[in-house]
Amino acid sequence: MEKTLISSGTKQKITVTVDSNLIADIDNFSNNRSAVVEEALFLWRQQQLEAKLREFYLNRSQNVVADEDNWSDTTQDHAIANWTESKEDS
Repeated sequence: MEKTLISSGTKQKITVTVDSNLIADIDNFSNNRSAVVEEALFLWRQQQLEAKLREFYLNRSQNVVADEDNWSDTTQDHAIANWTESKEDS
């Protein structure tokens, strides 16, 4: 199953050294090594971004978490009140 990745349209050729068993496995699944390497790098980049995002949220101070919870509760209460009022006006 080939997957099309969003690309800038500009490609750059690189040279890498990879274990021969891994190359054999890639060749068994695909006839396009470049596409496999590009998708692997895309997935690696996604994992790096997710790890940074996870680290950001896990390292927030308790004050920031409390402020976010307060803001969330307040906006939810306002949204419910407005929804109830608009429902009654109908």
